[in-house]
Amino acid sequence: MTYDPWTPQPAPQTRREAQAAHATAESGFGGFETSTDTFRRRLRTRQGLPAGARVLRQLTSLFRSDDYPQRLSAAAAGAQESVTTGRRIAVISSRGGAGKTTTTALLASVFAAMRQDSVAAVDNDPGLGSLTLRLGLEQAPSVDELASAVVSGTPASHAELAGRMGAAGANLYATGVRLWQPRAEYPALGNALTAVSRYFPITLLDCPTGISHPDSVWAIKSSHAVVQVVPATVSGVNDALSYARAWRQDPATHALPLLTVVTSTDSDAPLDPVKEAVRLSREGLDVLALPYDRHLAAGVEIDLGLLAPQTRLDATTLASTALHAANGNR
Repeated sequence: MTYDPWTPQPAPQTRREAQAAHATAESGFGGFETSTDTFRRRLRTRQGLPAGARVLRQLTSLFRSDDYPQRLSAAAAGAQESVTTGRRIAVISSRGGAGKTTTTALLASVFAAMRQDSVAAVDNDPGLGSLTLRLGLEQAPSVDELASAVVSGTPASHAELAGRMGAAGANLYATGVRLWQPRAEYPALGNALTAVSRYFPITLLDCPTGISHPDSVWAIKSSHAVVQVVPATVSGVNDALSYARAWRQDPATHALPLLTVVTSTDSDAPLDPVKEAVRLSREGLDVLALPYDRHLAAGVEIDLGLLAPQTRLDATTLASTALHAANGNR
């Protein structure tokens, strides 16, 4: 049977749910679920489109045809572009709450769904990041722990390296929260990243907020393309323009592809991310938009099958564009 990445996968999906289901089967009676777990379980099944909008879309499709399937197929083909050497894509943001980690997890999930090879998602934020949460992992070794393991001996196989990371899917692996972990030096982190790129054709790096943060600077220098996430606000648009000007003027970054993504995490946001993306493109920026999606805004595990159709297309287009940019930077 062909795997359809847009079909919601059967529960349980998270490791915690799998363990709970196993414990229930072993004990013969239902287990205790905390209010937090209940809330999380409800949020993770929230559809990207409200029920009314889904019905309206189905009715509309009965009376007219569009080129949506063809556009989605074309974008998927771009996300499957061949990779000769490991490509690294850093995801940065100018300010908190822009949707940087959501974008990282979304890109990793799309790549993993569209490709047969392995994809890595690295939590490069020294704070209490949420990348593992968005990928459905309860915990995973940090990139600092991975760096220490690589120092002890370079992994001899994909299986050995993947075993030192968290498995977020059949071909998606991630590192976990760095908070409370001893920090590895940048040379050690670089060795770990080199090892990851040896066995993983695509690696996403979720960076801390701010382009000048030392960990962001390190990731940018180590990457083949950078995705800059900005909110659809006045300050977010101004950030995008300021970053782009500085990017072009800096000898260390002017040749590195920079793709800007305008996001919206609020259904009542005063600015339309699509319109702001168009405005920024007129200023010479390479820019795409990720409009508001109820499923993404839930803030928990991402299920590609629950995304709104337009979000599916936008996310796949973003993955295709980012990979093409990274492949072009040899």
